Amino acid sequence: MLLGSAPIGGFVKNNFIIDTPKLQTLQLKYTSTLLTLAFWVIWFYLWVPLITLAGWWFQIRFFQQEMIVVDGLDAFLELLPIFAAVTFALTGTLGFWALYNYKRFKGADRRKPLPPVQKNDLIELLPISESELNSIQSNKISTVVITKKEGIIVSNEV
Repeated sequence: MLLGSAPIGGFVKNNFIIDTPKLQTLQLKYTSTLLTLAFWVIWFYLWVPLITLAGWWFQIRFFQQEMIVVDGLDAFLELLPIFAAVTFALTGTLGFWALYNYKRFKGADRRKPLPPVQKNDLIELLPISESELNSIQSNKISTVVITKKEGIIVSNEV
């Protein structure tokens, strides 16, 4: 058995663990999560020089001028409760909506798989004969040309 594979059976259609997370051990899941977190931290750390450069470009003096000299800090602190109230209202609304949907659809999986397409359905839908359809499905390589006038032309030659 290949590294990273699992025995096929039951709900498993292939033998790769990456396609069936239910087969992953707890240690493998935690290791994967920890590595993902570590690389996200590294990714953000790599942006620090560009953020610093942008800060220099926008000049920190502008912040000092607006917030300290012109008393922008007082205006900010005056608007902070309104900003916080709007933020909490939006967060609460979204939270209640999520809770409502969770309780409403809890345990109900309404997604149904589509039925398999039958040959008769394809023959009715497409201007193609049953022999051409069998040819397309059985050959390894088929060329299908869709034209405006004639419909579908099937060629089994490469």
